[in-house]
Amino acid sequence: MRKPAKIIERRFRFKTKVMLLSLCLLIIPLFLFSYYSYDALKDHIIQEQKEVISSESRVLKEFVSENFQWELSESIIPLYSIRKTNEEQLFLIKKGITQAMSFNDDNLMEIAEDYILEAGNTEKTSTFICNISRPYHGMFVSEKTRNLLESRIGSGSGTTLADIIKNANLELNKYYHYYFINGYRHYLGTLTKLNDYYVICLLHNISEIKQNNDDNYIEKAFALDLVSTISSINRIDPDSTNIHVFTEDRKSIIRKQTYTLPDTLDEKYLDIAKNNDVWEGYLDEMNYACIFYFKQTGWFFIYSINLADSVSALKDSMEIIWIISILLAGTCFFMCSSILRKPLKSLTMIAKTAEYIEHADLTDKEEIGKITKMLPEKSNDEIGMLSETLKEMSSSVFNKAIELLSANAQKRQLEGELNAAKEIQKGILPESLKLPEFSPLKLSALQVPAKEVGGDLYDAIVFDEDRVTLVIGDVSDKGVPAALFMAMTVILIRECVSLKMTVEQIALELNRNLCQHNPNMMFVTLFVGILNKRTGELFYVNCGHCVPYIFSDGKANPIEGLSGPAIGVAPDFDYKSFSTIVPPNSNLFFFTDGVSEAQNSQQELYGEKRIESFLKNTKDREPDRICSNMMGELILYRNKAAQSDDITILCVRN
Repeated sequence: MRKPAKIIERRFRFKTKVMLLSLCLLIIPLFLFSYYSYDALKDHIIQEQKEVISSESRVLKEFVSENFQWELSESIIPLYSIRKTNEEQLFLIKKGITQAMSFNDDNLMEIAEDYILEAGNTEKTSTFICNISRPYHGMFVSEKTRNLLESRIGSGSGTTLADIIKNANLELNKYYHYYFINGYRHYLGTLTKLNDYYVICLLHNISEIKQNNDDNYIEKAFALDLVSTISSINRIDPDSTNIHVFTEDRKSIIRKQTYTLPDTLDEKYLDIAKNNDVWEGYLDEMNYACIFYFKQTGWFFIYSINLADSVSALKDSMEIIWIISILLAGTCFFMCSSILRKPLKSLTMIAKTAEYIEHADLTDKEEIGKITKMLPEKSNDEIGMLSETLKEMSSSVFNKAIELLSANAQKRQLEGELNAAKEIQKGILPESLKLPEFSPLKLSALQVPAKEVGGDLYDAIVFDEDRVTLVIGDVSDKGVPAALFMAMTVILIRECVSLKMTVEQIALELNRNLCQHNPNMMFVTLFVGILNKRTGELFYVNCGHCVPYIFSDGKANPIEGLSGPAIGVAPDFDYKSFSTIVPPNSNLFFFTDGVSEAQNSQQELYGEKRIESFLKNTKDREPDRICSNMMGELILYRNKAAQSDDITILCVRN
């Protein structure tokens, strides 16, 4: 196993080298900048180009989606005219239907139906109203219109008119135009929402217009306008960017002469773009692309950029900076290493001294002298200050060690005395409450002091053949003084009971004695009762103590009546006694304020109401279990909060 001094020395050398290297990096900010900023610059360049690609793609998508819906070029003015006519007819139809529905009049609905059939359905037009969630159901939907719902968009799409009605999320008061094919017929369709449940559809047969042009008429017109649109976009690098338009079967509509679709253009990217309108991401390590889908024609638009040239140029520049910076850093490292060699030697001596201190007897003056001699000679630098501080610390530790030994001896003596007091206090309280003399009564008690010794007391004393004296009290302090006052109280009570005094006489005698011999003005709250085992009659005095309870069968009744103040407060006070009957098969519950005043972490008191609720809801009849359950309730209530007062519980079953 390596010695601590050797380990410390090696660590000092390693840390010194790290410090020197760090110093070199600080001296050469160019190297620091190049080392730490390469990835940041690379990410910044890539992110900037990605943002431009995304921005320009959005411009292109919005332009195509909003401005190229059937308004593609001057060569298709008839289609534009049909589109405007469709909008006007739908506006009138929508207005008539809405007014008829608002009056809820069947005659008006019939008039509206006749109007739609007359005005909206001609030789070239078909008008119907579809349910959004179920397109094949709605108003004025016939077998003919159901067949039209199967019309497909564009020339290469599988999307039908029914799919658009169900999934397109159309907005109210807007018109949507689509190019449909149904068999050999071509339609210009216009859609608008009637309300949240229905969509009005108008399909205009444009087969004659279509027949006057070749099969690729629409695609050519669209492509012609797209070429001029794409050329107007201010691309960041025309040489490294590509815009490509192709159909679902990958037939090119627009592309660069030298550009072909990359092999990494996976079908899953196209599926995502088709379902979500757009996909954006890396096709491979250096090619970033935005793909969006134009539903009206069933075409994909891919806008991609190759980042290799930008990253390669940055890398070449950084490599030159790295080589220069490493050479400068090496030179600086060797210069600083020679400067720090002497301080390192002194630090090694201090490390060896620290190792010796770990095993030295710091209570021996000779050991302190050896430690002083091992440290380096005094110098004016920081290491010299550290050496002097270590010398002063060794001397100070010697003095503190002597003081600590003395304090530990006193602490052990005090702990011994407290343990003895704790055992004496246990001996004063009843050793057991399960005596045959108490039969048929069943008694149980539980006491948990807040410190080593406490001021709470309880007792059960045979008064005569039929009666038992029950006592519980709480001294007005904690610790050893309270324990002594409690012991004197218990002894006086037992002496009074042996003389067969009544409860009033016991209270008077205790008060007289404790007031005469009480220089610290301590007092004790006390409940003393004499219970007749046969009749259940209880004579008692309550001298400022917590009110006990009689409980059974879901009922808990307090034992009312306050005889006077706590014992030891008012000399010559005449305490008054009370009496009550304890029914058969019921329990008496006595407690000190450590129960009712137990606090949780929010400093909220447990309180008498919770005690009363516990007694009403308890199913146990045995005093032992009642005491332990009550203590468990207090522990759960306090949670992590510390116990603030002595706790004493006494339970008696009649």
